Amino acid sequence: MKLTTKDTVGLLLVVGTLGALLVHIGPDGHAAKHPLALTDGGGSATTAIENKTVAFVNVNVLPMNGEGILANQVVVVEGGLVRRIGPVGEVSVPIGALQINGNGTQFVMPGLTDAHVHLADDARDWLPLFVANGVTTVFNLRGEPDHLRLRDQIRSREVLGPMMYTSGPFTSAGETVTPDQAAREVQRQAADGYDFVKIHGDLSEEAYRRLVQVAQEEEIAVVGHAPRNLPLSEVLESGQAGLTHAEELIYTRFSTLDESDLDRAASEIAAAGTWITPTLSTFANNEAQWGTRTGLEARLGSEAALAVPRSLRERWAEPNFYTTKDSTERPQISAMLDFHRPMLRSLGRAGVPMLTGTDAGLPVMVPGSSLHDELDALVDAGLGRYGALQAATRNAGLFVRRFVHEDVSFGTVTLGARADLLLLDQNPLLDLSGLRQPRGVMLRGEWFDRAALDAMLDKAGDSR
Repeated sequence: MKLTTKDTVGLLLVVGTLGALLVHIGPDGHAAKHPLALTDGGGSATTAIENKTVAFVNVNVLPMNGEGILANQVVVVEGGLVRRIGPVGEVSVPIGALQINGNGTQFVMPGLTDAHVHLADDARDWLPLFVANGVTTVFNLRGEPDHLRLRDQIRSREVLGPMMYTSGPFTSAGETVTPDQAAREVQRQAADGYDFVKIHGDLSEEAYRRLVQVAQEEEIAVVGHAPRNLPLSEVLESGQAGLTHAEELIYTRFSTLDESDLDRAASEIAAAGTWITPTLSTFANNEAQWGTRTGLEARLGSEAALAVPRSLRERWAEPNFYTTKDSTERPQISAMLDFHRPMLRSLGRAGVPMLTGTDAGLPVMVPGSSLHDELDALVDAGLGRYGALQAATRNAGLFVRRFVHEDVSFGTVTLGARADLLLLDQNPLLDLSGLRQPRGVMLRGEWFDRAALDAMLDKAGDSR
């Protein structure tokens, strides 16, 4: 049959209309339209949406480049990036796009970052726990060559997991390091392709200065603990990019827990541009286990801990660095935990840049869910919901752009940003609890609805 011009135009209009129809009524999309089997480290398949173009329609956007909410928006994702944002009626949805309808009641915000995790050999089994909890980026802070391979496998989608940046092996842990040794280690890690150099342990002033100097020459950021044998002033003057625990400030400046100097110290940290990852929930976790198995066993019995693979939980059940401590020290550790709260309030008032991290993977910091505990702890400490969310989203993107790759953009819902997105049933600026059960997660442009996220959790549970 020969089609006239009029027939052809009519047919194209019909096809275009059908392609633009919602593939599922509601926010979850339609996992059966173009299924893509993404295989995780355990070999299971999780259904995601293969569409190269996805449109979130009639959603309220928390872009995280300001505290405001953009109501009734369309967000178009193409090629794994946010390509268009604008009000309903002003932004057209591309023909054939998967449409995810927020019905004007749901919220889109950036995915979360856990900027302090420890990925063990079996991490491929539990990396999806991060994704299921809305954590779309992690910083692994004790790296080995296998983590470089894992990073590449995640980016190629061979392994299902959050975008990963990794340090190399600990520098200075348990050994005396000369300035020349420190320089060679930094050069080796930079050449191997690690994203950060991590300090863990004491260093002489000469070795420490040489390490940071060479890292700056190699354009690789130094993060980690402070050398606790040196004063905080030395750390701030050195140019170390970040301290991965707020407790490092206690060891190097506030050993007496005197609050009177907090604001001045916070101003000095802000002026130095040193980033702080508080890990407040981590310190609380450690305090609960200090010199006793009671706290450890209570945490092992939590719903979150029971959801992790058996291999991880069995490791956690063994005596650890904290359970074997002297229990008479616990009152002092509790006082240090209490000191964190006014300390973090001072850091927040001074504008110190902060990230969220948890030590996930160590006992008993559950991958994914522990970041929600950290957000709650930061809010309770006085940072506010927006301040806590900023540390978990926009700030992580800024840190990576400054210290790892200047062309990387994530942590905001803005044009050109990596499409790591969460769909929520409630406004996180009013209530963070909805983050624990996102309606869906977009990971580098791939859409996982609630059913797919539950499948990830079930897969981890099958290992119990």
